[in-house]
Amino acid sequence: MTGFNSISDLARSYQLRVSQSSLKAKLATLTEENTTGVKADIPRALNGDLQAITQIEARISQLSTYATSITQAETRLAGMQTALDSIRTQAADGVTLMSEALTSSEAGLQLHIDKAPEQLRGIIATLNTTVGGRYVFSGTSTDRAPVVDYDTMMDQIATAVGGATTPDTILARIDAYFDGAAGDGGYADTGFQGGEGSTLVAVDAQKTLRTDLTAGSGEIRAALKGFAVMAYLSEQGGLDDQTARALTQAAGERMVAAEGGLISAAGNLGVQEGIAAKLRTANSAESSTLSLARNNLVLVDPYETATALKEVEANLETLYTVTSRLSKLSLMSYL
Repeated sequence: MTGFNSISDLARSYQLRVSQSSLKAKLATLTEENTTGVKADIPRALNGDLQAITQIEARISQLSTYATSITQAETRLAGMQTALDSIRTQAADGVTLMSEALTSSEAGLQLHIDKAPEQLRGIIATLNTTVGGRYVFSGTSTDRAPVVDYDTMMDQIATAVGGATTPDTILARIDAYFDGAAGDGGYADTGFQGGEGSTLVAVDAQKTLRTDLTAGSGEIRAALKGFAVMAYLSEQGGLDDQTARALTQAAGERMVAAEGGLISAAGNLGVQEGIAAKLRTANSAESSTLSLARNNLVLVDPYETATALKEVEANLETLYTVTSRLSKLSLMSYL
């Protein structure tokens, strides 16, 4: 009889240990789920069918990559717009130069001539703008500045002008320097250091944002002409008043003529900005929808988890109480 009771005690003790181990494991799982909000065993929760969650997470990751590309593209486009606005604002001085060339005193005209070098330096610096460590007007060669420095440009222009002294000849040679195609030895060959071709940014599997504008584009070269004429006039010195006035008026005319191209270029950038904004909105909406779908698959219900956790804790406390009482009874029976 004693042997039978001993076996019963051992069996009961084993059952209690199994129950205790099971409850502790369940408690650990529920505690983890309650803390993270994520199901501890996702494959089991999805009955082993992971195809949907795998596809959803792959697409979310892809959209995240595209979102980064869109943000970078928008930042680049915004930087280019700011640069164009700055150049266009300064080009608006062309009207003043045209007027001053006809009506200003020699001293008044000289004030405009004297500030020309600094103005061209500023234009060059603007074209050499970087966003995120990349030169935005360098086309495909974003690792290097698109425009040579001021001193180098003026040396090139002086070489292009040569010994010309008449306004028409000086202007024709400066125009040729900026208008010449690659291979002519002008700005396209020695002044512009960027790469030709469009800058493309993938923003979806079948969509790209395209930027054709560079410091070598016609709109930019046209804008540079007027500032370069004034800078040349300032650097040369010694030119007679009539020549100075003729060059100043011509510089103003070139600045005014360039405004239309700059406005058009800004408009084209604006179109790309609009496309980027729409893509960003669509990207965000799809990401939100997919995230919700993923959450429905992998997240736990906070209320249900908290309730289950309390239930397991209560069961564990009850088990400890029962175990304690049975241990005391067994000891008394033994004694």
